[in-house]
Amino acid sequence: MKYVTGLATILTAAFALFAGNASAHHIWLEPEGKGIQVCFGEFGENLRETSPGLLDRLQLQAKTVSAAGERTLTLNKTAKGFVGAGEPKAGDSIVAEDSRYPISVRTRDGVTTRSLWWPAARFVTDRAPQKPLLALDVVPAGGNKFQVFFKGQPLAKAKVEIVAAFGWSKSEYTDESGNFEITLPWRGAYAFEIRHTDKTPGKRGEEAYDTASYVTTLTLVQASGAEMPPLPTPVTGKSN
Repeated sequence: MKYVTGLATILTAAFALFAGNASAHHIWLEPEGKGIQVCFGEFGENLRETSPGLLDRLQLQAKTVSAAGERTLTLNKTAKGFVGAGEPKAGDSIVAEDSRYPISVRTRDGVTTRSLWWPAARFVTDRAPQKPLLALDVVPAGGNKFQVFFKGQPLAKAKVEIVAAFGWSKSEYTDESGNFEITLPWRGAYAFEIRHTDKTPGKRGEEAYDTASYVTTLTLVQASGAEMPPLPTPVTGKSN
């Protein structure tokens, strides 16, 4: 019996570490051939989880947003990410999220905490103002201005990490209206990462949770500016 109890403790700790490693990551969208790809890992480190591996934990849903409205974008999992067919057109925005990621359960000092993790991403083809769609969203507001929303409301004093594809990063903070402004120095791909924790207990369907952590990225490709330095050597995640 002691062996079984010890094994259960080890397995619980291993799952907690596995879940912790995953939640330190984010997802992001990037052009892939004549389509779009959702990657999972660390954008600025060029770290990309694979299948088999952590990529298999995701249950993503995506849609294309255009002047004509919203339409579901079917994603197909590959070894390196989730790919959607169809090249985004000028003015389009692609959003993806995993609202079904397994809730992690941890017990410490006799207290059990159930944590919800909600990764999401948006890709834009230009900086025309966009309406928020994701639970935690970062949208262009025109020019060098952007705005952060949480559940449809502007999110004040939020930290936004602006990351260039080669690893450079800079932090900005939103004002009382959720706005921030940034001038990007290089041409190439950038990801804006925002994290927010809501400690209000709730339910996802029939599953209860004590705290919810959201992480969202906005990716865009800037056409002007200085030449971007070389990207880091690609790193792939370890299989399960």
